[in-house]
Amino acid sequence: MYRRHGRQKNCSARTDRQTRRFWTSQKLLIQQQARLGMREYDARQPACHYNLHIQPACGGLDYHNYHIRYLGIREDTYVWSVVDAPSGQEKSHRVYAFSKEHFIREVIDAVSSLLVTDMTNDVGDPSLWANLCEHLALVLFDLYRYDLEKTSGRLLRKKPDLERRS
Repeated sequence: MYRRHGRQKNCSARTDRQTRRFWTSQKLLIQQQARLGMREYDARQPACHYNLHIQPACGGLDYHNYHIRYLGIREDTYVWSVVDAPSGQEKSHRVYAFSKEHFIREVIDAVSSLLVTDMTNDVGDPSLWANLCEHLALVLFDLYRYDLEKTSGRLLRKKPDLERRS
């Protein structure tokens, strides 16, 4: 058996704290590598987010560092925010908002497609993102589900307090 050159499989690496997904570009003069981390928390609001790092495959500073957050439901729309901040400097800030009239699965598919399109325009290599669309949809849904669970838990904790007052 022989191995075909020029193609690299997606791989995941397991560390003590998190699993990461890796992709390597195929059609750029300087190959780039994408790393999608697990859910993280920081001081910004909402604290829950995912990071997607784009850097040279040989290592070095990030070209892009996307922070993906779900902002919740605002004015009957689902809202996600994506900030590109390599080296701590904000390069871009995009907001994706879709009507709550649609099913959440349709909304997540649309947001994922738009996000992948925007990232492809930033990076310039569509081959890098062929597999990323599916993973970004899972990330967007996880952020949505986390916010829903957090909000439901908050409502359940407030409800007994309201009953005691009456």
